[in-house]
Amino acid sequence: MQLSDLINCNSFPLLLGYAEIHYHLKYLFPRYYRKEPEIIADVPTRFIRLQNKKLPILIIIKDAHKFPIYLESISVEIISVSNNLKIDFRIEEFVEETYFSRFFNLDVSKFVIDQNLFIDIIVNYSVNGLMKSCKNDNYPGLSFQPFRCFLTDKPLPFPQNWYLGETHFHSNRTADQVEFGADIPAAKIMAKALGLNWFFVTDHSYDLDDREDDCTQNDPNLPIWHKMLQDCRENDETDFRIIPGEEVSIGNSEGKNVHLLAINHTAFITGSGDSAEIWFQNLPQHRLTEIASEHRPENLFIAAHPFEKVPFLQKLTLRRGNWSNTDFSDAGITFIQAVNSADPDEIARSVNKWIKLLLEGNHYTLLAGNDAHGNFNVMRQIKTPFRKLFASDRQTFGKVFTAFQYDKNDPVAGLKNRKVIIGNGPFLNFELIADEHSFPIGSTLGAAQAILQYECASTPEFGEIEDLVLCLGDQINHSEKRYLDPENLSEIALPKTGYVRMQASTTKGGFVYTNPIWIDNNFQSKQE
Repeated sequence: MQLSDLINCNSFPLLLGYAEIHYHLKYLFPRYYRKEPEIIADVPTRFIRLQNKKLPILIIIKDAHKFPIYLESISVEIISVSNNLKIDFRIEEFVEETYFSRFFNLDVSKFVIDQNLFIDIIVNYSVNGLMKSCKNDNYPGLSFQPFRCFLTDKPLPFPQNWYLGETHFHSNRTADQVEFGADIPAAKIMAKALGLNWFFVTDHSYDLDDREDDCTQNDPNLPIWHKMLQDCRENDETDFRIIPGEEVSIGNSEGKNVHLLAINHTAFITGSGDSAEIWFQNLPQHRLTEIASEHRPENLFIAAHPFEKVPFLQKLTLRRGNWSNTDFSDAGITFIQAVNSADPDEIARSVNKWIKLLLEGNHYTLLAGNDAHGNFNVMRQIKTPFRKLFASDRQTFGKVFTAFQYDKNDPVAGLKNRKVIIGNGPFLNFELIADEHSFPIGSTLGAAQAILQYECASTPEFGEIEDLVLCLGDQINHSEKRYLDPENLSEIALPKTGYVRMQASTTKGGFVYTNPIWIDNNFQSKQE
């Protein structure tokens, strides 16, 4: 067996999606290999009952074209503090498609609101006449923890004309030897249950150029790319926007592969430098310098997870690197999806790196996403290649989100308007009043003093506002001063050159960060 056989095709732990249990080397099979399709149940992490009729339960079956099954039934059991529910759904259907998904809707009107529901889903099926069952998934070695879904009648506490969404989502058009996502119609149903208003579809550039029947071969006609675009068109609505894009593998200033989200860009951008499709061919096809001339009013380019630490083996085998200030400048990028998971420590590290860039004089708009490969409640990953799987809730769809205020639900234009905040549920907005004008998030003013006006809100899911912080960034002295619980409508002294931003946290783990209002006393104040 050659070394390339052992470590090609993303065998290292760089996976973000549903764990693919069928990939194997010529003579080596993973411990978790099974001669049956992946069977995955999923539920949203939040269900807003007043905005949705019934709680959606999703079943996904992957690779049944290789391992057909007969799907007998599913049983759903919900346990809560107030009452329990158990219900069976008969299916009795052969499944032999490459990708199968089906929703089952549950009436939860009798459950008390503002509580967690704990949900187990038993899938009963047969393989070659042998009856089997699995709880929540059929992945070997994972613990059978119930799903947790917060049931509420209260929408997230955002005023009118604020629109919440997911910036980084992989659909089932991301599909290769080691990962796959969920279909766009399913994601739309789950997003509405969560209270979101939009999402970007950001499938890998090195998957979108594949043949439909072979993920290791490319097709110049781009059938998968065109089907993803069609999926978006068919599911996009005025009230719920689904915007196509791709996560492009592209070269930075050092010739290393970094990831760029190209949103609503009309032309496909080739990028397979870190795909591991062909061993030792890991040079990027394009460079970030080429993106500077591609900006249009209708598209949006975002630096994807620019601060994530790249593991040594990925640097070695996939030529992966990190973003730098030079890269942002070369590409004309001012939007950075720095928050890429719901892990509190990772969020804090990423926000601190963003703040450091702000203090250096940069005007970067902070965005959040989850890099969710379909995961709606639980992320299932390969922990040790060929040996062990694990599950967590770090990168699940909509767990953290980006919100913008705009006159309509237009995510590209709304984000470019820069009145943008990120968080996991609570709301925080502020403005500065100077020279008889109001300056919102994303605007610039030149004044020594201003009146601070803010509004902040939470819900029972996240508890009460615990810490509300005003942050004044001085770009001349490269320092940020923070003030806890500032008085609303108070007058504050502004830095000569810098910014003002705010952040808040709650008693139950809620958080929210605003983007800055920029301060420049060489700038003639104007309302933006």
